[in-house]
Amino acid sequence: MTPIRHLAVLTATLSAILSSALALAQSPATQLPREVMINGVEFVHIPAGSFWYGVENTDYLDNQKPVNGKHYRDVQIWLDGFYLAKFEARARDLKRFLEQPGLKRHAMYAGETEGCSLTGSATAGYTLKSPEQDLPATHLSNELSTELAQWLGFRLPTEMEWVKGARGTDRRMFPWGDEYPDDTFAGFKSHAGCSPAPVDAFANGRSAYGLYNMGGNVFEHVADWYNNAHDLALRDGMRNPPLAKNATVGADLSHPMRVLKGGRWSTHAQGMSIYSRTLHRPDKGFICFGTRFAVDESVVARHLQAGTAKVIAEK
Repeated sequence: MTPIRHLAVLTATLSAILSSALALAQSPATQLPREVMINGVEFVHIPAGSFWYGVENTDYLDNQKPVNGKHYRDVQIWLDGFYLAKFEARARDLKRFLEQPGLKRHAMYAGETEGCSLTGSATAGYTLKSPEQDLPATHLSNELSTELAQWLGFRLPTEMEWVKGARGTDRRMFPWGDEYPDDTFAGFKSHAGCSPAPVDAFANGRSAYGLYNMGGNVFEHVADWYNNAHDLALRDGMRNPPLAKNATVGADLSHPMRVLKGGRWSTHAQGMSIYSRTLHRPDKGFICFGTRFAVDESVVARHLQAGTAKVIAEK
């Protein structure tokens, strides 16, 4: 065999090996199902790719002055694939968490269980207020939300993941599109102290990926600190930007704040927009605060391999 022929054969062999390795590396992600159930929680696959992240565009430390005249802007961001819960975190799962033996920090969580869907205490036990309805967990702090997610084997989504799950890859204003909502889209504009709807209510308001109640019902904690400088530094083309390591403090923000998304049962339509966010101390809950879980593709793949995840057939 001539040297040139030998080199051609070697090149072709290496190319085949590299192609096979690439196919193997990509196959777990491409073979992952669209919907799975893990530990009683349904998840929907949000595929890798770019989307328009709607972000605040004001200089908080300069009296919230809009930058370049715009209060909000869309930034094109790439996110790797992940799974996001189809429904808000449920009261029944919070009940399971609080009833586990030896739970630490019961004193901290005592006030947070006097919400709209669950009541009780470590000594008296916990009761679902409307067991016939599948209500969301309410009165959650960010810290309790994080611990609940970890106990179930999940995590909180980032704000970017939340927005992609709500918005998809277009520039819609609300999770369901650009249509101004009526009472078939979401639970909102209620003046009652407690008005949570079941987690599978308002099918007309499902998000781009079929997720329920990403507008209205309960606010949803995400993993992010509010960091104004981090928001202003985001640029088109970024891939998987890391979370801010600390929070903006100053002006009238005397404490570091975490972010909540999606609006609540008493908010108005604008509060359910993709851009809207609410800030709150991580250690404090409120009557209408809930959350939604996320999980990595690699975790889902391990559950599928172990037989601890159920594939949900598409209808």
